[in-house]
Amino acid sequence: MTRKETLPLQMECTFLFQSNPDMAENIEGLEALLGRTKEEILPVLEALVQQDIIQKTKEEASTLFRYKEPVITKTLDITSEVD
Repeated sequence: MTRKETLPLQMECTFLFQSNPDMAENIEGLEALLGRTKEEILPVLEALVQQDIIQKTKEEASTLFRYKEPVITKTLDITSEVD
């Protein structure tokens, strides 16, 4: 599949994980949820892992994929003078 062909599936996977941030699913579960084959899904999942959007963990005999919450940091400048 070309990048143009995988982009909709990448967006679909990202939305699925963002909508279910506590979900940890194996490839078979994702096949059922997305209605796609493992061959279609795996390259997309690997790309999302590389982009730090989802994380891949090994649990017992299965690999699980889960959403990786983005790190948001806020800095507060308390050295400014108040008029």
